Order: sequence, then C-alpha cells, then structure tokens
Amino acid sequence: MKRQNTILLFILFSFLPLPFLIGIFENSPGGFSAIWDAISFIIVYISAILMFLMTFIGTKKSTKPFFIYKLIWLQEMFIISGLSGTIIGFVLTLYSMGIELPSGVDPIAVLISNLAISMITIVYGFMGAVTVYLIQKYHEMKIDKKDENIVEKPKEGFIFPSLIYFLIMNALLALAIFIGSEGVGGIEAFGMSGNLIYIVTILIIFILFYRGNSFINLIKNLFWYIPDTEKNIIYNLKYIRDMKKIVAMIICISLLCAPIVMLASLGLPPDETANLGWGIMILPFIGLKNGGLQFMWILNFIFLLNIIEGREVSKLYFETGEVSAGDRFYSIKYILAPSFLLFFTFSFGIMISFIL
Repeated sequence: MKRQNTILLFILFSFLPLPFLIGIFENSPGGFSAIWDAISFIIVYISAILMFLMTFIGTKKSTKPFFIYKLIWLQEMFIISGLSGTIIGFVLTLYSMGIELPSGVDPIAVLISNLAISMITIVYGFMGAVTVYLIQKYHEMKIDKKDENIVEKPKEGFIFPSLIYFLIMNALLALAIFIGSEGVGGIEAFGMSGNLIYIVTILIIFILFYRGNSFINLIKNLFWYIPDTEKNIIYNLKYIRDMKKIVAMIICISLLCAPIVMLASLGLPPDETANLGWGIMILPFIGLKNGGLQFMWILNFIFLLNIIEGREVSKLYFETGEVSAGDRFYSIKYILAPSFLLFFTFSFGIMISFIL
C-alpha cells in the first residue's frame, strides 16, 4: 500500500493539537513561542524520522497491516525520542549543579534552560506520537477500494542509504547536545569513562541470552539485508522484545536506589561548597545524575533494538506476508514509568533541600 499523502497528513495533523496548546499558554509570559526549541526539535522530530527512514527502506509498497505497523513503530520512536531528550536535559541540569560555572554565567538561567529541554522534548515526543496516531486511525477507518499486495523483496547486501541516515542522525544529535551543553562545560558530561561499564555490561547480557543462528547477523540488520528462515526471524523478534524489557527493568532497579543515595546524603552535615549559591545541596543528587546517565545509555541501546526489530518485522513480512506487531504500549509501560520516577525523586530532593 503506497501512501503518497502521508507527509501531507503528518503536516495537517501536526496543527490539530495547536489550539489546545495555545490555550494553555494564553496570557502567559512569552506566549506560545515559549514551547519552541530547536535543540528539542532535532532530538525528537528529526531523529525519529531519520530512524524511520533508516529502518523501513524499500517498503513503500506494502499491505495495509504492515503500513499500520510502521505507523505504530514511529509512534513508539517519537515517545522514546522525547523521553531521551528529557533525560539529556535532566543530566545537563544535574551536571551544571555540580560544577563551577564560568564567570558571568547565571546558574539559575543554566538550570532553567536545561530543565526547559527536559520539558519541551517530552511535549514534542507526545505531539509527534499523537500526530502519527491520528494518521493511523485515519487509514484504519478508511475503506480502501484496492490494496496492493505486491511485496517487493529487497536485494541481499549492504544498504548504503541506511548508513547515510544513521550518520546524519548522529551528527545532528551530537550538534544538538553540544549546543545544549556548551554552557555547562561541554559534552564531557555524557562521556565519562565510567559509562563504559554500562555499555559492556549490556553487551554481555545481550550475547549471553542469544540462542539464534548468528548474533553478528542480527546486529548487521542495521545496515544489511540478510535473508533468514521464518523460524529464526520469529526467535529474533522474541529475543529483541525480551531484551528491551530486561534493560528497562534494570534501569528501574538502578533508579530505585537513587532515593537511598539522596537520604544518606541528606543525613550528612551540609557542605557549603556543594551548593548552587541559592541553598540547594549537590551531594543528594549524585545518585540521580548517575542514574540519568545510565538511563541515557540504555535508551540508546533501545533505539538500536527498535531499528533491528523493525528490520526483522520487515524481513518476516517479505518472507511470509505476515506482520508481527509486538507490544505497542512498550514505551508507556517500560520507559515512561522510570522517567516519572526520576523526576519525582528530583522534585522530592529539591523540596527537601529547600526545607533543610
């Protein structure tokens, strides 16, 4: 099913939530322009669309069920991209609280700007998801006179456009993060050597749990099309979806330890050198900062797993004509919950710091 009007529908439906958002900002300082942020737009909209193009190359002509699956996949990527931007802004906020800012830099302004990234990205993520959801429902309720059942199976080998989309996406994300972190010392806030242990541990988990034909071929799905048996494709899909749940549960356990670090820190004598200058202690938020970094790296792995999952679903569709949808509420259940846990603990720490 070739949807030539999808882009027009995306533009049209993107404007439908605007009256409600404008109503929220009515009579507020700055008005509706307060919601615009170029960094957040790159992190959410540009990255989600590039990942979509990277994943579903060669699937313009497809049946309606597969087209609906692609829309559901894009909804999840918008939500996860929005939450990823939220975590990036959150880490920058906590990092700026723990360093000595350059002279002339207002710490309150830095704090507010980084928190704005956290808030606006999650709004963008859900706006994008709602827009795609409206497109999905539009096509589901539309009666198609004729559906194209032609399945154009791609050629085996390296998919060069996927690499191009991947490089463009990472370059834009790096630029957005660099601009956003410029006032707090640069991107070294995300590149500490201690983060390597998270990456290695996750890779070990992935390798130990895999029982399919070839783990290397599974990873190569990012940039290659490699035909496979139906049995192995179904196994790979189950493996990927289980791994996404496992890493999400790991970060939940990690973030549950953050309040313990906070309470232990609050029991220590106050250290005046660990303040922002307006009464907030930094030490209680160390656990949250470390948890935010772990969350960010795990979200990067989930992005890659989602791309591979989309490729495997496409492969199953090419081989059998069937669509394996999976859990469409994964991002709500497994990503949104720890994000709220992170912000709840942060808000609790702010209130306690003011009280003390």
